[in-house]
Amino acid sequence: MAQFFKASRTNKQNNRIIKHCQVDKLDHQGRGMLFHQNKPMFVEGGLIGEILDVCIDEDKKRYKKASIVKIQKASELRIKPTCQHYQECGGCHLQHIEQSSQVNVKQQGLIDLFERFAKHKPEQLAPTISSSPWEYRRCARFGVIYDKKSKKVQMGFRRSGSSELINQQACPVLKPALAELIVPIKILLNELQGKMSLGHIEMVEADNTVAVLLRHLKPLSAKDKQLIIDFSTSHDIQFYAQSSPTEVQCLTNDSRLRYSLTQQDCHYDFNINDFLQVNAEVNEKMVVQAIDWLALTASDRVLDLFCGLGNFSLPIAKLTEQVVAVEGVQKMVDRGTDNALQAGLSNVHFYQADLSDLNSLQADWAQGSYQKVLLDPARAGAAECMSFIINKQPTHIVYVSCDPVTLARDSEQLLNGGYQLSKLGLIDMFPQTAHMESMALFTKV
Repeated sequence: MAQFFKASRTNKQNNRIIKHCQVDKLDHQGRGMLFHQNKPMFVEGGLIGEILDVCIDEDKKRYKKASIVKIQKASELRIKPTCQHYQECGGCHLQHIEQSSQVNVKQQGLIDLFERFAKHKPEQLAPTISSSPWEYRRCARFGVIYDKKSKKVQMGFRRSGSSELINQQACPVLKPALAELIVPIKILLNELQGKMSLGHIEMVEADNTVAVLLRHLKPLSAKDKQLIIDFSTSHDIQFYAQSSPTEVQCLTNDSRLRYSLTQQDCHYDFNINDFLQVNAEVNEKMVVQAIDWLALTASDRVLDLFCGLGNFSLPIAKLTEQVVAVEGVQKMVDRGTDNALQAGLSNVHFYQADLSDLNSLQADWAQGSYQKVLLDPARAGAAECMSFIINKQPTHIVYVSCDPVTLARDSEQLLNGGYQLSKLGLIDMFPQTAHMESMALFTKV
């Protein structure tokens, strides 16, 4: 049965239709791939073996990008997407594939990237860490725009490949407590006097409450504040107003937000705009696996780089002699220190340092000896830290990554520096999307 898709058109010169293209394989992001005029062409939403009519959206020197116009022959793996916004929303890209097939695609993509960038092909992967494929996301950020023509506030995720917002009504990957607030908050925003000066909305489900943050570009009137307070009371949530990157005011019930790692009996206070792993179930399993792979002993001194507010640091400190935790953002260092004190842990110490700056690696904390190292950098990876870590000669290095390309790239330095890849596994932190986390264990040869 033919299926039709709305092609995104960005350039008249590139908007040409190519008929009866057959998809050869999928890349690590789940995009269909084939060769056209001696260039790889990536087709969003295409599956292996499908015959498609596509529209070329980008024609670069080394590759092309295309969108589906019509499916002439569909794959048996293709399923009907669950979300009503799937064809337009830029949040999810893999709902047309069943969950186990999504994991298979990501697993193969991880292996291929290691072979390409680390010059090493893993023999096999560790079992994938996964969770429920729906209703897993405990935090989200929505764009907010005032439309002058309709004189209404629009709130939603961005359209795929666009800065425009979709007319968000639902989101099946959000925790239900958050998804149920989408429409009511949109109604609230349209009742505000200052609706023309709003920035964005963030939602977080903590263990103890649901919190919402509204970014506003001009001061809220007393009437608007009261509307927000009444809304928060009726929905039993905390509501924050942010007037600048550093000015955040809680308008209702200013109690600490908290999440826990139940297996490790660790509890974390955090602020509404702190970084938080979006998938609570996967996060807990990820911490358990990292501890297991590090093979911790009571005499170990552990270095935790890019530590955030201590997601790994606190449970590791309960099992070792000392943990030195290093993070680039001072407020996260402060939060980690406070959480360690509340937990009664005196053997974990937090330091602020820009780990992309080699001068930071000359600080006092960097002069110590460490038997084990864990790092969990941002998407840019940790290339600047690799030689520093190698020089420390730890027996175990666990690298947690949100970008498999930078993980594979950085791994090449470790593999050339006297370490072997002992384990590698996928962490499916973001089901239905092309994003993947992964974890690698390197041990001294």
